[in-house]
Amino acid sequence: MMALPPPEKLHDLVRIFQTSALAASSFEPFSVTKAKLAKYTKMLATAAVQSGIQTGVTVASGVATVSVGVGVASIAIFPLGAALAPWFGALAIGYKANGIFALHDLRASAAGRGNGAYACTCGKCVEHLTYVIDRKEANTAILAVGIFTAGLAIIADRLNSVRKSFQSNRPKERICRGFVAGARDGCICAIASVMMISGDWKHEEKADLDLASEAIAIIWSSDGHERLKSKW
Repeated sequence: MMALPPPEKLHDLVRIFQTSALAASSFEPFSVTKAKLAKYTKMLATAAVQSGIQTGVTVASGVATVSVGVGVASIAIFPLGAALAPWFGALAIGYKANGIFALHDLRASAAGRGNGAYACTCGKCVEHLTYVIDRKEANTAILAVGIFTAGLAIIADRLNSVRKSFQSNRPKERICRGFVAGARDGCICAIASVMMISGDWKHEEKADLDLASEAIAIIWSSDGHERLKSKW
């Protein structure tokens, strides 16, 4: 089951985005952005095990430097990564599960039903989540049919997906671009949607810093929507 960071943590993330986000002209490919964050989160996780979380952030000569723990060398990282240091640190320490375990729950929250804490401010999350949910359920049905047809239904669906991947502005691409745009504008439901689609958030387990950095790299990279599209 998937459990997202609580809404207050996403509001904290929005504040970091608003003060330290990259300009569009500075965006790098997802692989580059993720690699920069991965170096940092790996050191942070190591420091957490060795001595607990003690994170300091300094800026010298225009270069952001993050110092993690005792006896761990500082690393230079791009400004957004440096600003994320306390946020990642809090995730590493742990947080209380929030009760959001599925895309259906998140859509209900976006629509103001049930747990409405993950409010949608971009006005698109209900529509976008509905499309993702419908597509995932259709894939499940195809998989079930494939069991009884020697996999022919699965093969046909995969070939069709490959064909459509070369077509621009298909609904799936539009939805992924919409999630990324909403997340960049500070919609916590869009941020939560990117996080949830990015992988499995385990209930009552330690936060996955790699998964958190995956979602953030998707939001703040030049081709992050393509990475998100590959997840479903």
